[in-house]
Amino acid sequence: MSKRICYIHIGPHKTGTSSIQWFLQENRAELLKYGYFVPETATKHGAHHPIARMLCGQELPDHQRSVAAKFTRGLIETPCEAVVISSEALEGLLRNRDHAKIFFTLIRELNLEPKLVVFPRNQSQRINSSYSSGIKTFRLSGSFETFVQGVTQGFVFRYSPLIELADAYDAELIARPFTGETIGCGVVPEFLLAIGINSSQFRNTRIRRNEAAGPFTVSLARGVLRSIGRTGKRLKWLQAIRCKAELANYLEENGWADAGYCGLTTALARQIEAGLHPDNDLFAQRVWSRPWAEIFATDIRQEFTPNDFEMSRPDETTSRRLELAIREMTPIVEEIMLDPTLSAEAPWNDPRQRAGWTQSARVQET
Repeated sequence: MSKRICYIHIGPHKTGTSSIQWFLQENRAELLKYGYFVPETATKHGAHHPIARMLCGQELPDHQRSVAAKFTRGLIETPCEAVVISSEALEGLLRNRDHAKIFFTLIRELNLEPKLVVFPRNQSQRINSSYSSGIKTFRLSGSFETFVQGVTQGFVFRYSPLIELADAYDAELIARPFTGETIGCGVVPEFLLAIGINSSQFRNTRIRRNEAAGPFTVSLARGVLRSIGRTGKRLKWLQAIRCKAELANYLEENGWADAGYCGLTTALARQIEAGLHPDNDLFAQRVWSRPWAEIFATDIRQEFTPNDFEMSRPDETTSRRLELAIREMTPIVEEIMLDPTLSAEAPWNDPRQRAGWTQSARVQET
């Protein structure tokens, strides 16, 4: 049997992945008619995280193990010549050499030809969105400036390692720029084009999901995490998921949910872009044969005014509301941390290990 193409959408985070995954889940039957097999998933919004983690050799919780088995059976049973997997977790996992080796070995054993689909985004905007998301999901508690210093000194927000990854495992790299225009027009049509489908054949391609948090939400989650952080305990994955849900419920019940967080100043954005310019240009010239500044011209000219409460103090009413919210949310989170059903000591429940950070693994560096 000839190899089938496997389109592997690896994100990265904050580039419309939730919209793409929701579309794939809602249109599985229709995509089958066009010869594209989209595996079933155990996640609520259609992400293939369990399959991705299984292919990377990571341990799965009991309730997700059947998904991996169904994936293998589905490949055997489907007549489709193309397979589509979407998990932004892979963008980080595949930067770990051990995980990448296991992943591509299993992909080849399944007789699949890998094509990596990625949506690079200008880092200033992506870093801003990643920070608010990390706070909202109870994974971060530091200041925005501290976060920027950490991520710009590492390799996580650099794109050239993806070229090296594709070259090392003989996988085609399909890159589509995720720009402000992409956000306005919708990322799904761009994704469908990347895997060889005309989006006009589908109706519901203008999707926008997972709205970014606002400054009040960020300040509340950050304040709660700092309150419990004095104990030195890190939240487990299941605990963080429950905290995120409780935070959303609390904000909705009180009518305090907001959107549009910004920690950037224009000067900081230019500093980020200047530091990453060599790597960005190397990537853009290699995959698009054009300079990064030409492709992301509008994005790199964008100006920013921060609304982070640590940089732009809120009015007195908002400050009092925030203090009350932190007092009321903190005991809720403390109770979650005492729930033994959420604190399992297992690799799949450790946020750092889920991201591919292990003591024994050799992580790719730029």
